[in-house]
Parts: sequence; structure tokens; C-alpha cells
Amino acid sequence: MECDELELALSNKGSKSLERKSRKRGTDFKRNQGSDEVTTVQVVTAVQRNGDKYLKAVASKRLSKEEIEKAFDGKLADNTILITDKHPSYKAFAKSNPTIKHKALLAKDHVDKMDGSVHLQKVNNVHSQLRTFLRPFNGVSSKYLQNYLNWYAYVDKIQNSKTTLKQWFVSMLLTDQAYHLFELFKQNTVLIRT
Repeated sequence: MECDELELALSNKGSKSLERKSRKRGTDFKRNQGSDEVTTVQVVTAVQRNGDKYLKAVASKRLSKEEIEKAFDGKLADNTILITDKHPSYKAFAKSNPTIKHKALLAKDHVDKMDGSVHLQKVNNVHSQLRTFLRPFNGVSSKYLQNYLNWYAYVDKIQNSKTTLKQWFVSMLLTDQAYHLFELFKQNTVLIRT
């Protein structure tokens, strides 16, 4: 299983009261500089070789071992081979979970020079696809980011199966977020790509 994090700017889109000065353009975003204020959201992403994905949004300046444990919270099976970059928090996480086998490589290498099967290409591809998926929304409020991550993972899963659109809507309506998703579709007239 490949694992990495995607860093996105913390967004308070739609908030009526900001505790910071509003940003006029996305380019004036400052990454966690100077203050104790958290300005980023880390999307912890795990991708299995068969394509199954797990994405969890964590508001954090720098990803810690505790946040990784909270994000995975029993999602990794025993004897899982976890492939990550050399971020020290992943190393600490793997050390505190002895049933997990950890393989780390330099982030810039993307592929282990000794073993070509150890790479981060799938997770990097997922991050690229996720950015493309989020782009039409012109910024997603961090408060609702996890819903969009779940939506992305589910849409990707059904695109690779023979599930019909009707079955997709039925399963979507059975979730506890059904009304919110209905309002989102109604307000934004979201295009569904199948």
C-alpha cells in the first residue's frame, strides 16, 4: 500500500466570520509561516495496488504520528506493506505498529533504485486526479473537504465497475450525508461524469 499526503490550503469558503484577513487570490496563500495558526489541510492518502483508495483530511501544520494513527484508525490490516516517503512521522507510525512492514524511499526518487516494485507513482497519480476533480468547484471549504474526498473515491470506484448510475444514486441516498449532497447538486448543478 502506497501512502503520502497532499497539502491543500485551509479554506473557510462561505464562512461569515473570519479570524484572519481574507485572501483576495489563491496566490497570496502563505504556508504555515510565522504564527501558530494552521493554514493547511493534509490529505492523508493510501492507495492499494488494486486501486482501492482511502483519503482522510487532517487540518495540520505538519503531519504527526498521532494524526496518521487517527487517520488510519484500524484501516490497515496486519502484515500490510506500507510504502511512504522518508517523512519521520510515517517512520514513527510504523515503529509503533509492529504488524506493519514499512518501506521508505526518497520523495524525489518516486521509485526505489534497488526494487522497482517499491514506488509512490499510484499515490502521486491519485493526488493529480484529485486536484483535477476539485478544480471545477473553485475551492472547497475545508469543513466539507472530507465529503468531497469520499465522493471522489466512490466515483472512481464505480467508474471501474459495472454499477449503474441508478445503483450509485440509491447507495448515495442511503448515506448520512444524503441531504447535504442533494443540496449540493441542487445549488451547484454538479455535472456527473460516468
